[in-house]
Amino acid sequence: MTARPGVLINANARSVRRDPGLVERLRRLASPERTALTTRPDEIAPALAALLERGIDALALVGGDGTFPHTLGRLLDGRDPRTLPAILPTCGGTVNTIAHSLGARGEPDASLARLLRGELTEQLRPPVSVAADGAAPVFGFLFVNGVGVRFLELYYAGATGAAGAFAVVARLSGSALVSGPLARQTFAPFEAELEVDGQRVDQRHFTVIAASAVRHIGLGFAPFYSAGSDPERIHLASTGASAARLVSNLPALRAGGRGSSLTHFPCRHAALRLTAPLAWSLDAELFPPARELAIGAGPALRFLCPATNRA
Repeated sequence: MTARPGVLINANARSVRRDPGLVERLRRLASPERTALTTRPDEIAPALAALLERGIDALALVGGDGTFPHTLGRLLDGRDPRTLPAILPTCGGTVNTIAHSLGARGEPDASLARLLRGELTEQLRPPVSVAADGAAPVFGFLFVNGVGVRFLELYYAGATGAAGAFAVVARLSGSALVSGPLARQTFAPFEAELEVDGQRVDQRHFTVIAASAVRHIGLGFAPFYSAGSDPERIHLASTGASAARLVSNLPALRAGGRGSSLTHFPCRHAALRLTAPLAWSLDAELFPPARELAIGAGPALRFLCPATNRA
């Protein structure tokens, strides 16, 4: 059983804002000196350093999906991945797509209590690494561009949560069926060169390119069937399909199918060179347009999950 967990809490996370007693319960479980509360991204690195100095052997992350891109790079910075504590994802945000796919259930303090009772096991998996235009890599679990980014822009412009996401899917599906302007704009293709593990992909026009270290992308969709099965590879998928064809694939994708419009790749490293700069997203965080992206499997990390989780 893990005896010395540390907890890193995003004070702006939905679970913290709606439950004033959560932070104190986490402090009682982990101890106050091994609990850190952050309000800004620039507080994360020193908070992590302080927790690691206290000899923690597990790190509970309390926040939404965006917690991973903000935290993993700072955790890996200059450190040997093999020496890092195991990571405990918790459902601290609004949708918690990544945490759910990693097996997290219930409130963050319930996840920490399960860890302390010895009910979780370790899974070794790589995060997705994305380096834009030669910058330092960012680490997370779900990369998307194209229609994936435009979907997120529509989602953030309206109601958030599962209901808001379903509403966007419904709007786009209806527009796609009649070739409406919303679908044409959202599913507009882009031109790029894609190379996966040194092999050029024989396609130049894409609707979306996505890469994932987890199977699920939310709302019951799990197209990344190989994610999590290999500690050295992530799952990359691409398509140039039209809005109507992609929408017609949604029932099969939600039923667990691979989608006839998607091309799938087990991937160690991919190079994406775009004709024009394009915005991208990692774990629902939006990043500025870039022309060249290096996408691949980051160093494998240990994650604490229920024994039955295969996400």
